[in-house]
Amino acid sequence: MGINTKTKVYLGFLVALAITLYIYLALNFSLGPVGLLAFWSILAIVVESLLIPLPNNIIGVSVGYAINIATIIIGGPLLATTVAGLGFLCRAPKIAGRGYVHILNLPPHKSVFNVSQSIIVTALISLIYISFGGKVGVFSLIPTILILLTGVVINTSIISGFLSISGNSRFINTWIANIKGVFPSAVAVGTMGIIIALAFIGYGYGAVILFFGPLLLARYSFKLYIEMRNLYLSTIQALNKTVEAKDPYTSGHANRVEKFAVELAEAYHLPFESVQNIKTASILHDIGKIGINDSILNKATRLSQEEFHEIMRHPSIGADIISKVDFLKDITTIVKHHHERFDGKGYPDGLHGDEIPIEAAILTIADSYDAMTSDRPYRKALTQEEAFEELKRNAGTQFHPQLVETFISIMNH
Repeated sequence: MGINTKTKVYLGFLVALAITLYIYLALNFSLGPVGLLAFWSILAIVVESLLIPLPNNIIGVSVGYAINIATIIIGGPLLATTVAGLGFLCRAPKIAGRGYVHILNLPPHKSVFNVSQSIIVTALISLIYISFGGKVGVFSLIPTILILLTGVVINTSIISGFLSISGNSRFINTWIANIKGVFPSAVAVGTMGIIIALAFIGYGYGAVILFFGPLLLARYSFKLYIEMRNLYLSTIQALNKTVEAKDPYTSGHANRVEKFAVELAEAYHLPFESVQNIKTASILHDIGKIGINDSILNKATRLSQEEFHEIMRHPSIGADIISKVDFLKDITTIVKHHHERFDGKGYPDGLHGDEIPIEAAILTIADSYDAMTSDRPYRKALTQEEAFEELKRNAGTQFHPQLVETFISIMNH
């Protein structure tokens, strides 16, 4: 798959910055003994090859950060940056469904990004270490804590820049998602690097091997955490498939609603947590249809009053189901109130105006827009222009008026 022009420019900037930093380090710092370089490079290649892919399979995490921190303290900026670059250049992680991935079978732009990123991050935090009084071969508390924290920020910023440019997403949301996912584990892994450096300074190579075991154990713990998150996401998708199997006419509806709702939430500048809750709620908003009779859900003609009252139960049924699942409790109110109306004539509780959670009001518009622009058994889909007119006509009665204005604005661009 090709990359867009913005991504090429961003990669070009990273490559230029990495080369500039490495030349500067080569001119101002020593690489140290070859044996030291070989020892730490082998460790770096091993830990980078034990990469843990994140759920999106686009990026992964390793415990290589520990080696970065350790080599900065032990050998200084040039050794640490060289080791980091070699670790990424020579690694061969095994990815499910793809086998071993290495520089010879990875798209060139990904290899260029990985190596440039590792050089930039390690070079910058090495220079920060030296600038704040850190000494090579000696443990310095304040500079070490400083690089432990700034390394995570710089690393996630570079990765988020790549993902937001290549995926046309907002940088801040991508960065928050990344740093929230990796910050605690990165700090823990970096702390292991400090311990490894202290062991090397005090006892030599043998002590490093001794502490390599706990580092791999930390990697195993993080792998279990990632697998738990994968299970969480799989559960959500399985629930969504259950609803679609129950009401096949709405196949793909949840994913389209998710897209519209997330775009509207971001345009309305909702906090990151709210956007994530809307994302999950969009996928599961119709889960309550599990409790509705198939003959009503799949009826090819308009519903009777009695049948419509039966359909009106689905938000409450869905909220009740979700409230029993611990990791979904935060979206219960969004699911329950996504059929409320701004004028108070909605259901199930007849909430009015700002009584309706803003996340639910956003989901209402996304859900309604997709329903209007999709074919139904009893009518053809409206055009986009007709759907916009319907939203405008019902702004302030059925829909939140400011959200309607924002939604139409983002859909027109």
